[in-house]
Amino acid sequence: MSTGTDSDTPRTGAGWDAGVGSVVNRSERRGGTLRLATSADVDSLDPARTYYVWVWLLQRMLNRTLMAYPTDPGPAGLTPVPDLADGPALVADGGRTWTYRLRENLRYDDGSPITSADVRHAVERVFAQDVLPGGPTYLVPLLDDPERPYPGPYRGTGPLRSVHTPDERTIVFRLNRPFSDFDHLMAQPCVSPVPRRADTGATYGKDPRCSGPYRIAAHRPGEFLHLERNPYWDRAGDPVRPALPDRVELAIGIDVDELDDRLIAGEFDINLEGRGLQHAAQDRVTVDDVLRSCTDNPRTSFLHFVSIQPHVPPFGDVHARRAVHYAADKILLQQARGGPVTGGDLTTALFPPRLPAHQELDRYPTGPDLRGDLDAARAELRAAGLADGFEAVIGTQRGKFRLVADAVAESVARVGIRLTVKELDVASYFSLGAGSPETVRRHGLGLVVTDWGADFPTEYGFLAPLVDGSQIKPNGGNWNISELDDPLVNELINRSLHTTDPAGRARLWRDVERRVMDHAVILPLVHDKTLHYRNPWVTNVYVHPAFGLYDVQAMGITTERTDRENTV
Repeated sequence: MSTGTDSDTPRTGAGWDAGVGSVVNRSERRGGTLRLATSADVDSLDPARTYYVWVWLLQRMLNRTLMAYPTDPGPAGLTPVPDLADGPALVADGGRTWTYRLRENLRYDDGSPITSADVRHAVERVFAQDVLPGGPTYLVPLLDDPERPYPGPYRGTGPLRSVHTPDERTIVFRLNRPFSDFDHLMAQPCVSPVPRRADTGATYGKDPRCSGPYRIAAHRPGEFLHLERNPYWDRAGDPVRPALPDRVELAIGIDVDELDDRLIAGEFDINLEGRGLQHAAQDRVTVDDVLRSCTDNPRTSFLHFVSIQPHVPPFGDVHARRAVHYAADKILLQQARGGPVTGGDLTTALFPPRLPAHQELDRYPTGPDLRGDLDAARAELRAAGLADGFEAVIGTQRGKFRLVADAVAESVARVGIRLTVKELDVASYFSLGAGSPETVRRHGLGLVVTDWGADFPTEYGFLAPLVDGSQIKPNGGNWNISELDDPLVNELINRSLHTTDPAGRARLWRDVERRVMDHAVILPLVHDKTLHYRNPWVTNVYVHPAFGLYDVQAMGITTERTDRENTV
């Protein structure tokens, strides 16, 4: 409720894009409440099960990992640094053995000590996909024994043989092949320490032990999540997290347009979800100099695309899939995302420009005006025996995704492809909706609108989850939505992991990209640009280069925000 005081009037922010590559409102001021909001729910508070990038950023407040991305807005933010570890890993055996030492006197939020055995147990939990589906599984093929697959810690088969803990502070990983990106895996939430005594399996996310500067004070799924300080966190022993607010309050499940209105009105400090302002708010903000000065428009390196499922008829025929590619009106699709300023840069390739393997690839040209090559699309339909077109279903969720689905339907209708739009639940869209092969089949989703940002900023981290056959997850959280399992693609990916020469790796990944585009299972739309709004009283605001979103764990609140709280 407004009080009519001056604090209700936004003051000028630091300027358009000031939070891209630099920090807005640097401050070390502690105290206050950071107020966040999302339209979607937290996918999981179990660090092994979360896969939403904004929840990974939230996890940086709750949990620590052996390595972590530093609080840095520049290129240095892309390289993991020691977090729970007291220094870089000792790497031996040609990149197959990685040894880390934990810092001294690490404790959970209940005061109990954190040991190397807890990190090992966290890694073992990743293998229990029948119990804990949803999170990344990169560690499984690197640490498993194909002759005796490890089922996880709940089957009573003994420990994971490839991870050793010779003492309470030392952990040794013995990989079955070299993997130069291993430090990046040690920065993922799934390796946050979990004490075996507190592990309740599938329900652990209801009461997890926290190793970071905050712990869960209250949580009502679909409504709110409140965090309070972890009294056993040692600021001097954490080189990454400033932990400035005393409390963090997240409001969950707010309609996207309502969220924008309440954010701009100052009720919330930041939209944690980071999908950016919707079209109505964009139109308002971009023409108002004061509001515009509080916005950032970064290239996030997220890829927005349509996945096409070969296992859903008639898309088992590659010509039916290619017809969709040729019929796509790229301009209309970009407009559905928000236009060239806030909707993203049009792309016909998969890799974002900042990755070495990026290439100018246009496998299915859509004409000089980018509105679609309808003759080529009709030729593909005839090759598929579908000259009169066909009916299919496109899966999506509300908001911008729905606008994209409608634009796809309008595009392909011009060649007789008649799409029915099916909206799925926002909160579970990537876990049990589009990310569930069973859901895709049950609803006959031949096409799915989705997006993807790299789990870590390398070619493998970006593309492997989308196209590597070994990463198909039947129980949910599946990002290889098309379930592509091409032996040649898989072989090229494996070869890249054994290639130490950066130029050679880039060439292999370009080959992977070309092969994937030949299959026509991914229709790339844009490399994302998102319009973020930051209220002017939030400190230490910047877009983290490894995540493409605001790094909320770095933020604080000025006295202006505290004064505002006291007048409402």
